[in-house]
Amino acid sequence: MVTAFILATTKTGKEKEVVERLMKIDEIKEAYNVYGDYDVLIKAETRDLDNLNEFLMKKIREIPEIAMTTTMIGL
Repeated sequence: MVTAFILATTKTGKEKEVVERLMKIDEIKEAYNVYGDYDVLIKAETRDLDNLNEFLMKKIREIPEIAMTTTMIGL
């Protein structure tokens, strides 16, 4: 199991909408609106690194309201 923490920047005013959409994705365990350099903090779990990559490319980066992400893998 791979746990990833993803920091996302959204388009202005779309933070709450993005969190609501994210919480419908199976791999996402938690998602929060946050203040600071990023708008959303996401905790996700996937089977392995290959699945994490696929998840990021096909489910996270496909959301048009997300402008940028940074991913950290938990050890």
